[in-house]
Amino acid sequence: MTQTENSKAVAAVGKRIRRLRQRKGYSRSDLARRLKVDVSSIAGWEAGKRLPRDPHRARLARALDCDLSVLLSTAEDTVHPLNATLIETVSDLPAILAEKARSVKIMRAMRLSSPYSTAAYVQTDWRRIIGERIMAGEAEVQRIEIFYSLRRLKETLSNILRYDGKPYFVKAHCMGLTDVVPAMAGYSFDDADFFLGGYWTGIPPTCRHSLRLSGPVITEFFRQFWEEVWPRGTLLNIRGGHDLSHVQELAEKLGLKRRQWKRFVEEARELDIGDGAPPLI
Repeated sequence: MTQTENSKAVAAVGKRIRRLRQRKGYSRSDLARRLKVDVSSIAGWEAGKRLPRDPHRARLARALDCDLSVLLSTAEDTVHPLNATLIETVSDLPAILAEKARSVKIMRAMRLSSPYSTAAYVQTDWRRIIGERIMAGEAEVQRIEIFYSLRRLKETLSNILRYDGKPYFVKAHCMGLTDVVPAMAGYSFDDADFFLGGYWTGIPPTCRHSLRLSGPVITEFFRQFWEEVWPRGTLLNIRGGHDLSHVQELAEKLGLKRRQWKRFVEEARELDIGDGAPPLI
């Protein structure tokens, strides 16, 4: 190996150490403390000036959750592209969601956003398809949401009752919060295809776009995001329709009187969206 080739190889290892450190959320000082080395050592490795010495290599690999042979590979890491496409919410999104709903095994939905509404015809087909697949036990839905109104909670309760005993799970974050700023909303299909920002205020949401994302980068990001957010929150359907105590607790925080609870459940059970599809997944 020539001196130039050797320099490139050492630089490749340094870039990998920096990338893995940043992915773990460590500063150089954090990593140095873990390895009991000077910060200057970390800086030197990442700058490609030198490789870690033998006594530090195994501990470095463990700290970065990386196989030692991979960590010290002198080959340049493959660059994985992030595929991003703007999709018009009204004209393009409905057919794409319907097609994804026909084959998805696990769909994850997040509604960490302010109140929104979408023209009904944008959602009808895919809600019906995914609803049928939930009932058949062919698809699982995991959903997180900040609930901001009794109307949205009633729609969710309708689905909890509809899918009782099926793989449909809802978690509430910030129980009873009624005023939140726009944040992030969207769906993932089998952790491989992601649709963000597809729902906007106003009917219809013309000239508004969804963002479709795919590729290893977004897959890894969303996997870590979901591992962080899903264990938190309050599971609303503890045992399906057999235990609605958390739904009632949230309804009362949103202003429902205790005496109104029974009627609220009856209305949810009888809820008719009017387009032949279940309420919003």
